[in-house]
Amino acid sequence: MGTWSASITGNDTALDMIEEYKVAFSYFDVATGLEKLDRFVRTNFDESDEDEWCSYFYSLADFMWKNGILTDEIRDKAVQMVDSDFGMETWREAGSEKQRRKELAKFRERITSPQCAPKKIKISHIHPDDIFEDGEVIAIQLKTSGKKYMPNYPCDPIPDEEFLSYDNKYVIIQKAYSKEQHFSGVMPELCDRTAVFVLFKGIYDSPEDVDITKLEKADFKCDDSVLVSFFEHESSLFHFKKRGYKIIGKIEPKFTRAEEGVMAHFLNLGDNGFSSNPDSRLIAAVIDYDIELRECGEGIDEEDLADLVSAEVLRKREYEKGLKTPRTKEDFLERRSRIKKAEEEQYAAYRAILDSGAKVYEIHYAYPLGYAIKVPNEPVKILLEGTTYKYWDIVEKYVREQLDS
Repeated sequence: MGTWSASITGNDTALDMIEEYKVAFSYFDVATGLEKLDRFVRTNFDESDEDEWCSYFYSLADFMWKNGILTDEIRDKAVQMVDSDFGMETWREAGSEKQRRKELAKFRERITSPQCAPKKIKISHIHPDDIFEDGEVIAIQLKTSGKKYMPNYPCDPIPDEEFLSYDNKYVIIQKAYSKEQHFSGVMPELCDRTAVFVLFKGIYDSPEDVDITKLEKADFKCDDSVLVSFFEHESSLFHFKKRGYKIIGKIEPKFTRAEEGVMAHFLNLGDNGFSSNPDSRLIAAVIDYDIELRECGEGIDEEDLADLVSAEVLRKREYEKGLKTPRTKEDFLERRSRIKKAEEEQYAAYRAILDSGAKVYEIHYAYPLGYAIKVPNEPVKILLEGTTYKYWDIVEKYVREQLDS
């Protein structure tokens, strides 16, 4: 048991059990809830372990009193435990007896005072319902009115007027499957569900405009690590109803658990924060951008070239050659020296190529990404911004097809 204060709920056991109390008394009447709690607790705790039993029983009495459902039996048992110094030895040995007695006195006074009328106990963060059927294709409305376009990485250039013009238009998603997490020991059959959806390209004036047989998976452009075409959402229809959802068909799911791997990618359709909102993320993902190569007669200026070379050196993990983690000041200085040397060598090599008259193209994919440098009869060299740029494979393939073929 982890304990950090002398209060009734100042330990791990009490906090864990509070979630079980919510389950017991929201799904069952008081008598049945107590029976299920007792059955669960006695398979996990031993009443002879005074620390654990105090943490359980005191927090149970406290929870029941605060919700107006404390029974005489539970109250009297808790009072008897306090009056008999049950579980006090540990606090005495720890030199915290005075603080603990003070907390227990307040607890005893509280649970022996009149309690409030019984409250309806709810578990708001659990979503046991399985929304939509696997394979169902759903149209949901964008809600951009009163919001600002908040681009994530990369920064998609969508003017505010365009963003606002998408209000009440539709994007298309498909329920792929649900994920289940068992939540309660008192009620093992209770699951917290998360729905997994695949997102498709396109923005539509109405669901009738959609041919679901021709849908193409979209890519979220707001995640730092990899491109993903799916998102997870709490298994509740609340925000879908707010967005006027319409089921427009059902086809074989275009996304599988194997494609998801171990990565989670959450999107809250009700979020409207200061730095992001779901409409910005959805619009940035479903717009189908083209990669562009724009010939750049001015070449690459010195500062841009230095930044791009630095990004390339880090991308190739030059700093990991030899020592992965510097453990001393000497290690750090050695690694920094190695990085600096690699950057100087790479910069000189690119500068020589550029000075020889190589053609330079600026690469755009929703916004400027970097440059392609082409010398006749030699493979194109690609310099992109960022050290873990997730579009590298897509961009590299396109640029090589255009300039090396």
